[in-house]
Amino acid sequence: MTPLQAPDIQGLRADGQHTTGMSEPGRVGSRKPVEISREVWTSPELMLTVSSRDFDPRSGAVSYKLKNLKRAGPEAALMKVPAFFSQPSRPGSKAAGPKG
Repeated sequence: MTPLQAPDIQGLRADGQHTTGMSEPGRVGSRKPVEISREVWTSPELMLTVSSRDFDPRSGAVSYKLKNLKRAGPEAALMKVPAFFSQPSRPGSKAAGPKG
């Protein structure tokens, strides 16, 4: 693994790693070893992959990039308890569930 220079991706600092591997000769349709590479950029702040690129000469490149990242919290309406749920009447009673 080789560490890569940290770029700014979608306004986030990202840590990158580049790995290279070789397939065994005679495996997966090739008589020669095949070099396969992977580059992954991870945001330490969000703890998720923000970009990656895999390259295998037999199948080509596959890229992933996080887009339209929004750092705002969820809408308040999503945090409201639905009207059809009720509160348990006392501790130890049945858990809240749908009315009716």
